[in-house]
Amino acid sequence: MGVEIKSEHIDIGGKSVILVSVNGGSAVMGTCSAGYGAKRGDTSAQTRLFYIGSNPAAEILCPNHGSKNSDKLISLCTGYSFMDEDIHSTLTDCLNRLNRGESLTAGLHDALALLPDGVYTLYLSDYYTTDGAGTFFWGAYNLTHEIHGTAEHNRVIGRNKTYRPCFLIPGVPLDTFDNKTLPITNEAVKSRAVQGIVYHLSGLHSVLLKGHHGAVSCTNAKIPFKCAVIEKLDEPYTDEYIPVTPAPAPSPEPKSSENPTESPEEQDQPQNSIPAHQNAEIPSHEGITGFRSASVKIPLELIPRDMIKTIIEHRFEYKPEHYRTLQRKLGTVRKKSYSNKVIPRQALEISEQMPDCEMMESVFSVEKLTQAQLDALLAGETELNGEIIISPNFYASIVTACNFLQYTNPKKFIEFSLAILDNTELYATHEYIANRISRIISKDVYAFFKAIIANGDPGYEKILPIAEKYISFYDKQTENK
Repeated sequence: MGVEIKSEHIDIGGKSVILVSVNGGSAVMGTCSAGYGAKRGDTSAQTRLFYIGSNPAAEILCPNHGSKNSDKLISLCTGYSFMDEDIHSTLTDCLNRLNRGESLTAGLHDALALLPDGVYTLYLSDYYTTDGAGTFFWGAYNLTHEIHGTAEHNRVIGRNKTYRPCFLIPGVPLDTFDNKTLPITNEAVKSRAVQGIVYHLSGLHSVLLKGHHGAVSCTNAKIPFKCAVIEKLDEPYTDEYIPVTPAPAPSPEPKSSENPTESPEEQDQPQNSIPAHQNAEIPSHEGITGFRSASVKIPLELIPRDMIKTIIEHRFEYKPEHYRTLQRKLGTVRKKSYSNKVIPRQALEISEQMPDCEMMESVFSVEKLTQAQLDALLAGETELNGEIIISPNFYASIVTACNFLQYTNPKKFIEFSLAILDNTELYATHEYIANRISRIISKDVYAFFKAIIANGDPGYEKILPIAEKYISFYDKQTENK
């Protein structure tokens, strides 16, 4: 029996979402549970594997018995060298088809056939070529360590909100990097509409299946790294329901006791009585509201019945037929477990300036910030009109506001940051703000730093080294131009 792939376009609030069901998939690429181990001395850490073909590619340690509220410890498996050539060829063909103008469903058809059975959502999204901490992603996962932002239920964003994954985990080791390939990809990325294919793994992070050399070229050229995203839809959710009580009907006019037509039973009725059906609460919604992934929440009534059946009938992560092969290879160490391959320095430096996990958490946790709210924060307030603006903690509010503005409105970010630095009462936040704003080349920032050095105000003593370094860097950039 061959693989059966069906697609549906769902409209949610005027936004189109692509849903794809896979039945009879070969399951040669995906994730599965590998039980509990005693690695790092933590017997409560559940192990998951991301596998490609017969090779375990990445090992994911999930603390607290796999809690979705905890960040994961991730590393590439020590025995993994490269994906099978037929899988690599399939992914290459899919990327080429997407760039020839085919739809996501048609272009990714063969890649979807490699996945376990289930329902997936497909979309295009820009990714930052880092691990979420300013390190270029390719080579950032050689050692097992905690990756911030990999919890499925992010504490900052909140459990009920959706978000777009935007950081990368490599799908192949760094020793597959070939500097001789860069001249080709440097030209290719200039004309590509889609630069890579990713599979969402956990939280804000996805595994890059195709496009590693292109990621280096895009970073060097400062071209957005747009990827076709495959994201599994399998987590049930329930929206909080607030029951509504209808307003009581107007009281009837009082009747005269002298009315001869009024029966004794009617005289005993309270004058303001309301029929029972008008005063009853609307029954609350029972059970789950729908199913969700990281980026989308879809109510049950919008999901086709056959797709709901596919979601329910298949386990979240079932073990593939070749699971024992994966388990045997998990402890393998390649003879060549090191690499002297080096990513170009320019790509590494640009990666350091990209948004990090904390910034993106702030972006997805805050819907909007009005000027009135920003003015209240500048006045040292955390509330406006009786409502908390961001957080009861003032310092946390300032950090989140800066993160949000830097991503959504860079000009407003500079204005807000300089207003904070200009306020001596907000001295406790100055060092953090000065470090953040020193990453941006701006005449206004340059003028402010020049002024505080010239004035010699003791209130700015802590940020003087930052100001001097910024001025020196800005002057060199100006001379080079």
